[in-house]
Amino acid sequence: MKKKSKLPIISLVALLLVLSLGGGFFAGKALYDGDTVDRIIAEFGLGSASGKPAPENLYSDSTIEINPAPEITDGGYNTTDIYEMVNPSVVNITVYSNQSIAALGSGTGIVMSEDGYIITNAHVVDGGTNVNVTFSDETDANGVIIGMDTTTDLAVVKVDKTGLTPAQFGDSSALRVGERIVAIGNAGGLSSTITQGIVSGLDRDLGEGARSLRLIQVDAAINPGNSGGPLINRFGQVIGINSSKIASVEYEGIGFSIPINEAKPILESIISHGYVTGRAVLGVSVVELNSSNGPINGLPSEGVCIMEFTSDSDLPNQGVQLRDVIVEANGRDVVTTDDLLTELDKYSPGDYFNLVVYRATTRQTYSVDVKLIESVG
Repeated sequence: MKKKSKLPIISLVALLLVLSLGGGFFAGKALYDGDTVDRIIAEFGLGSASGKPAPENLYSDSTIEINPAPEITDGGYNTTDIYEMVNPSVVNITVYSNQSIAALGSGTGIVMSEDGYIITNAHVVDGGTNVNVTFSDETDANGVIIGMDTTTDLAVVKVDKTGLTPAQFGDSSALRVGERIVAIGNAGGLSSTITQGIVSGLDRDLGEGARSLRLIQVDAAINPGNSGGPLINRFGQVIGINSSKIASVEYEGIGFSIPINEAKPILESIISHGYVTGRAVLGVSVVELNSSNGPINGLPSEGVCIMEFTSDSDLPNQGVQLRDVIVEANGRDVVTTDDLLTELDKYSPGDYFNLVVYRATTRQTYSVDVKLIESVG
């Protein structure tokens, strides 16, 4: 059965908005409540890496070292001390495009290395060609987008500057519900804004129908412009990258952060290659079927309907057509896109992947083996 969202469904009159927070005053993304509950659209391999891929050996060493919590018996540092420790590692990011003098968007970043690598969210820099990075001492520098991963909403920016103060990164897997946390960011265009709260939940999944990371839920104020900024534990260690919030008149204090342990290999792959390597995809865009949108279009009430192919997808080569419906993957029934993604995650690019596909024009199913390709965004 299709898994149900743990968030309550509200009426169409009061739609729940899931707001991406990279735009500051300039931009933002919104998804409606139905999207978190009945999401039917997912993409497999349609994205592309942004920015020039980094040379193979540009940065071969790990830039994120996960540190254990220090032995502090009084429960950690106070908020003022945490701010003074971490704020020098927090930057404001303003993004421009070649077509416009005005800023395309703004957000926050985290200094991850002394020689200029900076973490932020993909939606902060998506669509941008020029990046301005402002540091806590009010100096600034031009930044280059090394690459991004829209699937997990992570990106890396590089500035030609040394002597920066990198953040200390903590172990996000050691977090417990109820722990005190703080967030620092460019909230609403107000730089170096700090807010405080607790960990409200762990392993939250908002990626209905698409690959996503399990998120940290917090009640600290997370506002437009905070995207890409640090979530910090009581020891002054960055344990998350602030990414989104749920905003509605019915909801308050529900923010989400990407765990640093989960983000680490993705960020390091972006630095080394410009994108996340080794992620297998079919190279299609699909619509998840249900009892409302399937039968009325002469399609099943379960499965995922193929709506588009990428140019390098192997499916057309094997006779698969648009509007064919994937109903089984490697022996597993495909009822939702999550079912298909779960199977894809077990394989690598170049592997062969078995699908059972239903064709409405013949009302028959057929089996096909297709070669998986590598996602580049």
